[in-house]
Amino acid sequence: MKALGSSRLSGVLAALLLASGAVPASAHHSAAPFDMSKQITVRGTVEKWLWANPHSWLYLRVQKPDGTQEVWGFEGGSAGMLARTGWNSADMKPGDKVTVNAHPARSGNRTGLLSQIKLPSGKMLSSGAGAAPPVGAPQ
Repeated sequence: MKALGSSRLSGVLAALLLASGAVPASAHHSAAPFDMSKQITVRGTVEKWLWANPHSWLYLRVQKPDGTQEVWGFEGGSAGMLARTGWNSADMKPGDKVTVNAHPARSGNRTGLLSQIKLPSGKMLSSGAGAAPPVGAPQ
């Protein structure tokens, strides 16, 4: 009888262990840090373009009206998701001048969730499904 109770306890512990491992895997990043009701436009020079998983990142050097500079970071989708919407890793390189439309960070930090970008060639790239059009764009 003791062996039966021990194996039942082992089974329950194994089930709990498996279930606890599934929670972090399903708890993926959300857009909660970003204000999805607002959109900003930022023009700057590409500092770094990280084509990566689970999220790509674009860092722009932006000149403020007073002449000082600051770096902004924009989170994009995964490399695979962006590739399916027409992006590739060679779209941008350091020194390129681009215009970004993004949802700003709720915290006020210089970060945003990438929505759309205008490349030096004039080509427009959207972040994919659910991307909001730039503010003022025709509907």
